[in-house]
Amino acid sequence: MLSFVSLTGMAQQSAFDKFKQQQNDKFDKFKTDQQAEFDAFRKRVNEEYADFMRQAWQSFPAHEAEKPKKEPVVKPIEYVETPALQPKPKAEEQPKPQEDQRPPKEDIKPVPTPKPTIDTKPVQIAVKPKVVVVPTPQPAPEPIAPVKPKEEPYKKVSIGYFGNVVTIGFPQNDNLKLRALEENAIADAWKQLSDSRYDITVSTALEARKANNLCDWAYMKMLQAATEKQYGKTNEAVLAQAFLMTQSGYRIRLGMENSKLYMLVASLYDIFNMRYYVLDGTKFYNVSGDKNDYMQITKAKYGKEKSLSMQMTKLPSFGAEPTPKRTLTSRKGVTSAVSVNKNMIDFFNTYPQACFNGDQTTRWAAYANTPMEKSIKDMLYPSLKKTITGMTERDAVGILLNWVQTAFEYGYDDQIWGGDRAFFAQETLYYPYCDCEDRAILFSRLIRDLMGLDVVLLYYPGHLAAAVAFTNDVNGDYLLYQNRKYVVCDPTYINAGVGRTMPGMNNQEAQVIALK
Repeated sequence: MLSFVSLTGMAQQSAFDKFKQQQNDKFDKFKTDQQAEFDAFRKRVNEEYADFMRQAWQSFPAHEAEKPKKEPVVKPIEYVETPALQPKPKAEEQPKPQEDQRPPKEDIKPVPTPKPTIDTKPVQIAVKPKVVVVPTPQPAPEPIAPVKPKEEPYKKVSIGYFGNVVTIGFPQNDNLKLRALEENAIADAWKQLSDSRYDITVSTALEARKANNLCDWAYMKMLQAATEKQYGKTNEAVLAQAFLMTQSGYRIRLGMENSKLYMLVASLYDIFNMRYYVLDGTKFYNVSGDKNDYMQITKAKYGKEKSLSMQMTKLPSFGAEPTPKRTLTSRKGVTSAVSVNKNMIDFFNTYPQACFNGDQTTRWAAYANTPMEKSIKDMLYPSLKKTITGMTERDAVGILLNWVQTAFEYGYDDQIWGGDRAFFAQETLYYPYCDCEDRAILFSRLIRDLMGLDVVLLYYPGHLAAAVAFTNDVNGDYLLYQNRKYVVCDPTYINAGVGRTMPGMNNQEAQVIALK
């Protein structure tokens, strides 16, 4: 009987294993067939792209680089609270002066009416402020189709990239060469790159983007470094970079002028200080920095290409290079020390300023919406959090506001940088000077991270401040946005508390810059 049960069990197990194997075989065949479809699709669209490039490229004029608007300089102002007025004694309580104590009549001077203290300043209400909204950050583009390279040896090209070592694969027999800088030669080289030998290049590039959490700008610069390592600073390097960008889903165009090939990049934002060309209503930026007046450009394009986003929902994962620790102490004695990652600071130095839809005020939102590295928050936030624990929301925000107001040295961009430059939050923790926009960006980051409160930026002509949406009613100057009360907090109105508007700023004319 036991033998019968055992044989029956073995038969059942064998049948199950056979069924499982059949299902696995079907799934493997499905994946193989699907990958074959992906490969065929990529091959077809790349061939169509190359064939389109054979058509004569059109000449387009360059548009001059747009520059950040030069704002009037608003100097930081020190808030000084005047003593509160003492109530006037009631008439019956006023002592009657002795006759001989009265001064001579000619010496009696009228007492001027005291000016009201700043504490009695009326609340300002913006009926309908202008609201500036930036686009919601988008995920990285999807590649044209999933890529699965053949399992065969390949050449590994490694680069140092902001403290990381990034390795990109190239074919062992890579012989990419442009025989001439003209349409047919470029199309032939593009078809060569479309060969399955270069699937390893596309695959490892996409893996590096994911592994290092690279934003669009960081990915583009990484591809530039890798292709220049493989081909030198040549037209072949530009072509390979452009190929990898298109295979990764980005909207680019190729141009040529003066024996040089150029990659032109479309952006969701208007990028400052960079010449561009307009094709079918879209701006394509010459990221090389060259200043050609005209350029021959192909209109060849892919179906689902996406423009670069200049917003970072997450920071790239670069190698750690801590700077010397900096201790920041406010006038109220709140102290916190911090060290930042020099590799991230160096990356920020490559990041261009940009605005959305021609509205220059939107450039600050991209900075304010960018988080700080975890290593910085782990070092900076505990002492600040400990200080404000147990406080009311108003008092806690006031402590953080004063810390930003008084722990940093004010400096003018024109004098330091030779022009306007905004900081990401952690740049303000690194550089010795900062101005109103840098302080407002940092303050907005602290309030969202440490207190979980919503913040907007407030733009006045030549000045940037912030406003906080408290969960309870807080007195002070405020604006209404989306039926919520946002109380003014100005990190450049030195020593001013929550609800104080810097003199000369009119909240009824302020622009609200919404943050994510």
